[in-house]
Amino acid sequence: MNKKAFTFVTTLGIMLVLTITGTLTTNMIINRTKGNKITKDAIIALRIAESGTEIALTKVKEGKDETEIDGIYNIIGGTAKIDYDPSNKTITSEGRYNEAKRKVVVNFDNKKDFYPFAINGKLTINNFQDTGSGNWTDAVIAAKKLDIPEEDFKNAGFDLITPSQLDLPKAADLNIVYPDQSECDYGNYSDNQTFTKDLSDQNSDDKIIVCGQNITLDDTLIKFNNNLTIAATANIYFTKGTTLKRDNTGPTVWLKLISGGKIYFEDNTNIDFAGADDGFNILIYSEQGIEGLDSTGQWLSISGNQNKENVSNVFIITPGNIIINRDLVDDTATTKKDVNFLIWADKGVGSENGGFDISGSSNTFRNFSIIVADGDAYFDKWSFSGSEERSGLTYEEIVKYCNNVDENGNSLGIPESFRQIYCQLKEQIDNAGDIKIVSWKTY
Repeated sequence: MNKKAFTFVTTLGIMLVLTITGTLTTNMIINRTKGNKITKDAIIALRIAESGTEIALTKVKEGKDETEIDGIYNIIGGTAKIDYDPSNKTITSEGRYNEAKRKVVVNFDNKKDFYPFAINGKLTINNFQDTGSGNWTDAVIAAKKLDIPEEDFKNAGFDLITPSQLDLPKAADLNIVYPDQSECDYGNYSDNQTFTKDLSDQNSDDKIIVCGQNITLDDTLIKFNNNLTIAATANIYFTKGTTLKRDNTGPTVWLKLISGGKIYFEDNTNIDFAGADDGFNILIYSEQGIEGLDSTGQWLSISGNQNKENVSNVFIITPGNIIINRDLVDDTATTKKDVNFLIWADKGVGSENGGFDISGSSNTFRNFSIIVADGDAYFDKWSFSGSEERSGLTYEEIVKYCNNVDENGNSLGIPESFRQIYCQLKEQIDNAGDIKIVSWKTY
């Protein structure tokens, strides 16, 4: 019998694809060979090969690698030899029953959707101000529904698309690592902590780590003069009028707020990352949400003149909601290398009296991305008045920042914990989406 190969391009579920394929193949064999014993063995061998493919696809969905998938499986009195090639996303399953052998070769795709601005819901932007001297590139907005000044965005070089559904990376799938308690300069993870004074390196290890169950920052001005991590297993509170400020006499290049609960910002609170000479890396991460209802003043301000050629990164991330009724980012800094802004909130973003206020300048690019996996995003304004090239954050750039080297092999200077977020985002885009069968061939 001549080999027959037939291809299905579909986004149906795996079981439905297997059912359709098996039925068509079985009917073809029976019709051609009248059901003798050799044919029956071939039918069973094909069923075994299909079952092997199903096993392999299930393991891929579970995140298993080729060493955990490749092998010989005993199935209904026969064997399936499975070979998984992750580089080509191809599974080959050879079924054997008695003397009969049949083969199934499946090519699949399990990438998640990725666009620089991706909202699996409604995107609202009241005002778009693009008065600076730079141009937009790779600027794609994908949302199920748009309520924005569309002509202004199109004139600035944006592409606007409205897919009916988006399968986006999820902040809930990130692994954000807490510092080990042995590293804590202040507090521990068992007790509540309140701070009313400046923070400094107590362990002489060139970083400041504040640990607690609930952590409260309660002073008009709390300065830090080195790389600072504030990590709470529950909530972080900024009381009314509190400013957390980088002391620009120190070597600080990062600030990380990590909360297992929520991060609350009361009225007139501010994070002030001033004097970002070596670049700036800011992570605000909360497992349950980031909330500040005050509508006046700055919330996160970044300023200074960068001397070193390091890539800077600002990540505001939560599996919950971001509700900040002021500008999410107020950036007046001058930088020599790329600056990347990633707003990633699974359940939605609300900034009814703010949005972006970017007036700084850069020798290269300021890259922006907003990801909302399952919710809406609301901004009062996007304002860009600086002097730099503006761009949506692309997949290719995510790969570059994960590798932490430029096209010439030079280090980009991204701190490891920030690099890991790029790598985890890349991994989700590559491998964490729904499995879609590209081709299905039986031999």
